[in-house]
Amino acid sequence: MNRHIKKYYFYLLARCLCLFGFYDRSLPYYSKVIQFRTFFLDVQFQYMHAYEKSSKSCYLEIHGGIGDFLQHLPFMMKHPKENYVVVTHFSKAKEFFRVLKISVNKIYYYESGEQHRAIKNKLKKQKDSYVCPRELFFKKEPFSQTALSQFKIKPVIGFHMSTSNQTGGQLDNKFSLKLISTLLDQKMTVVLFGTQNELKTLHLGSHPNLIFASHKNIISNLAVVKYCDLLIGAESAFKTMSSMSNIPTLVFHADNNNHFRDRVFINPYIKAGVMTVYKYQALEKEIDQAIDFALRIIYKLKLHVLGLKN
Repeated sequence: MNRHIKKYYFYLLARCLCLFGFYDRSLPYYSKVIQFRTFFLDVQFQYMHAYEKSSKSCYLEIHGGIGDFLQHLPFMMKHPKENYVVVTHFSKAKEFFRVLKISVNKIYYYESGEQHRAIKNKLKKQKDSYVCPRELFFKKEPFSQTALSQFKIKPVIGFHMSTSNQTGGQLDNKFSLKLISTLLDQKMTVVLFGTQNELKTLHLGSHPNLIFASHKNIISNLAVVKYCDLLIGAESAFKTMSSMSNIPTLVFHADNNNHFRDRVFINPYIKAGVMTVYKYQALEKEIDQAIDFALRIIYKLKLHVLGLKN
């Protein structure tokens, strides 16, 4: 039986078990479906419903980085005292969940795919350990309010040029600098996200409409995303934060094959109409073309934000 047939088989089996009230027994089957296809049909909703109806004590696994954390957050904040097991490359994971008052049973850190696979193999031996449910959108704001609530000039464009630790690198510096300069020349507010070390590479001076969101605590930066009218980003948690908050999002990423990225963090949001993607071959050679693409998206947005007609 191949994986495509298995996901249907396990999904139907889990639904039948729930139909007869066997919620405990349905959990491993829903978990298997999610391992094959994260957002297959309505499996996440059915899985959450079954978990809340069950009486089973089990471990719930969270794998990945901040983007993954964000998709798990709606469930975790609703159920902050479950037996969570976090497997991550994000070194400040403990502080992240502590700030949100979410209890974590165990955190495993890894720096390579090989280490991650070794941890996953170890957890397979753990009885009653399943994946933690995810959601595509926030039903309510997950982070507390910040001071950046008023901007004199609209629209407000967020920009994050860096990628996650696991995808590596960042968007081309020449592209980033020209995009920022173009947006400021167009009389827009730019919120620049990133660590202080990342932003230093741009050697930017002060500008009345340029705001830096580079707090040491990433939650403080993520909390600013909600004030953006559009977020432009690479493959990182910031584009996930904006997408989950139903904020128009423009993503620049290399034209390559990454099934997990596309199925979990890209395609569902494109389908929902909240995300647009520009796939580049060599961004340093496509700067003008890429910026023109961004400006077309922003122009449509600006009309909407300012209440103008096309």
